[in-house]
Amino acid sequence: MRLALVVAALLLTVTGCSDDGGDGRAAATPPPPERVRATLDGVPLTLEVADDPDERAYGLMNRTSVPPGSGMVFRFDGLVDSPFYMFSVPVPLRAVFVREGRVVSTLVMPPCPLADPDACPTYGPEGLYDTVIETAPETLPDVVPGDAYVEQQAP
Repeated sequence: MRLALVVAALLLTVTGCSDDGGDGRAAATPPPPERVRATLDGVPLTLEVADDPDERAYGLMNRTSVPPGSGMVFRFDGLVDSPFYMFSVPVPLRAVFVREGRVVSTLVMPPCPLADPDACPTYGPEGLYDTVIETAPETLPDVVPGDAYVEQQAP
């Protein structure tokens, strides 16, 4: 009888540690990423938002495609000059670096097939920026410094 009580107590303890929100139901999947609509070089975009360090660090890793007109916007709290890299991103991306709503630089970043993230090349403009947009290269083929980046309401 004592063994049965110990086993029951252990089962309750283990069940209590599960990630079920405390109400016995399975934990919900994470919410979908925040999205915004934007226009860059006259091209309408629907972008996932990366505005905290974890979201920015993960970015578009492990995406096997980035459909035309989609991508990610990386928002920073102030002006930065941190480089970007393509570790675990198997498709090329166009990076558009923006400062105060205007493009300062754009470039196409090829995938990095290396297993060591420190061995991947880094990319960035020579100046400061506060926003980066990553899309498929063919989405924004004609974007140039000085073009306006404008965000609208969420889709």
